[in-house]
Amino acid sequence: ATPRPLPLLLTASFCISVLYVLWVFGASVILGTSPFWQNPHGIVGRGWGDVFTNLSGYTYFEHDRWRLPLFQVAKLGAPGGTNIFFTDSIPWVALAGRLVFLASGLSVNLFGLWTAFCFCASAMSLTALVAILGQRGLAPAAAATVAGLCMPALLARWGHTALLAHFEITLALIFYFLTCRSSNVRTVFLQAAGLALLTVWTTPYIFAMAGAIGLAGIAQAVSNRTLSLLKATAIVLGVAALIGPILLVSGVFEAHGALGAWGFGVYSMNALSPFVPQRSGLVAPMRDLIVDATGGQYEGLSYLGGGTLLLLVATARLQLRLAWRALRHHAWLCALFVGMTLFALSNVVYVGGILVAHLPLPESCLKLAAIFRASGRWGWPAMYCVTAVAIVAPIRWYGTRGAVLLCLAIPLQWIDTAPLRGDVRTSVRSPAAAPLQYTPWLVAMIQHRSVSVFPQMACLDGSGGWNSRVAVQLQFLASIADRPINSVYSRSLDADCAAGQRVDAPPAPGTQTLYVFLDESKNFARLQALARTDDRCRRWDKLVVCSDIPGAVTALAGSVEQ
Repeated sequence: ATPRPLPLLLTASFCISVLYVLWVFGASVILGTSPFWQNPHGIVGRGWGDVFTNLSGYTYFEHDRWRLPLFQVAKLGAPGGTNIFFTDSIPWVALAGRLVFLASGLSVNLFGLWTAFCFCASAMSLTALVAILGQRGLAPAAAATVAGLCMPALLARWGHTALLAHFEITLALIFYFLTCRSSNVRTVFLQAAGLALLTVWTTPYIFAMAGAIGLAGIAQAVSNRTLSLLKATAIVLGVAALIGPILLVSGVFEAHGALGAWGFGVYSMNALSPFVPQRSGLVAPMRDLIVDATGGQYEGLSYLGGGTLLLLVATARLQLRLAWRALRHHAWLCALFVGMTLFALSNVVYVGGILVAHLPLPESCLKLAAIFRASGRWGWPAMYCVTAVAIVAPIRWYGTRGAVLLCLAIPLQWIDTAPLRGDVRTSVRSPAAAPLQYTPWLVAMIQHRSVSVFPQMACLDGSGGWNSRVAVQLQFLASIADRPINSVYSRSLDADCAAGQRVDAPPAPGTQTLYVFLDESKNFARLQALARTDDRCRRWDKLVVCSDIPGAVTALAGSVEQ
């Protein structure tokens, strides 16, 4: 419990984190050289499609030329192109990949390093937050490190690479508590600008969460009279003046499809999610279960973990006092957490499997809310703040004996998250079945100038079945081959589905295009019949492939798993 220098605590947290990520993921996954990256898959819902899409946007951007909007690529979703901001390709990582490619001529997959960085930063930022809240001992730092590495909501995101950046939420909380005490306008502005720049090119969800927390910190500083209203306004306007042009140059305002989408009220947080053991190594019946009443509430997984719950229960009386103090001294943050939690629960509230409230909303409100349709994620900021407070409380309540309680909580948190951690380790070590074999399809694409998929991903039934898996794998393979493809897994593409359904013949001679027809094509039966007699095409039960290059589809025999 003895206070230690913060650099020492952060160094120890970093060293533990590096060992952790090497053990969980392995060096080859982190360096981007593992066979895993030929058919990447996560453990979160639709993890089979998101990593493919993240990587395809990244790879196309890596090979493309500089243009405006900055993150627009021409070959993904051709001919109109796609902004990789909407494929969650993590613009910061994509920029680094392009600079490496321009400097060396090598196409390097940086997503493994990004993953390792996110886990290390999660542990270190939570350690720093606990220190800022007043506990700089080895026991609190160790508990914060383990909590940051073993947060169930973080482990369960494996498959959504951009959303692994939970450390940015913790950094926003650090900014909040520092800003409440600061009267230095220059320092607050630089910190706010740095936070905004970091999050704006990560993912819109975390940018919005961090921005809201940052605004709450500035508002609380005004309420505390450490900042005047004029200075606070100048800071906010200054950051807006910095971020506005960045958003404009990035092409965020030029989405060709709808930003909103179906799913608000489905991808929500269950009211029991923070407290009921889920994917738990401590409670055997919950080892493989998540509290989910809608089929989408895995998005709202906010389980605190057995170690954190032990700390909360053991310091319950102090937690009540801290809650009362927070209402008086951190009213803006408390109000924000209430609002975020209500949004996470959505207008359709479930407690376990019981529907307790369904608030009808106007269509306009539903469309606005659907911009962040996975509203359950908005429970994460309160989850991290509660975790930090739980780690701070034992020594404050029990004195040095509180260090013993923290040392008990550490193995509990570790054991409780063992199933999730095991699933992550298994996913990167055990190859998943892919509908298309990597090498023959990649070779076929390299032989052609372009690839066309009918129907496009945006025109499929949306159930996430075999056709969708083929479409996103084709998108990924086309990016590796650096060939234009008409299909993309993104809400920003305004696809002409009717035009795609009118295509019912092989590509015209000389176009050097690879046509892939899925069984949702209107004329699929006719195309299968054509493939029996026309050597330009090859057929399977759910797939027909055609090319204007003689013999190009022959090598694809046996390359489709149905």
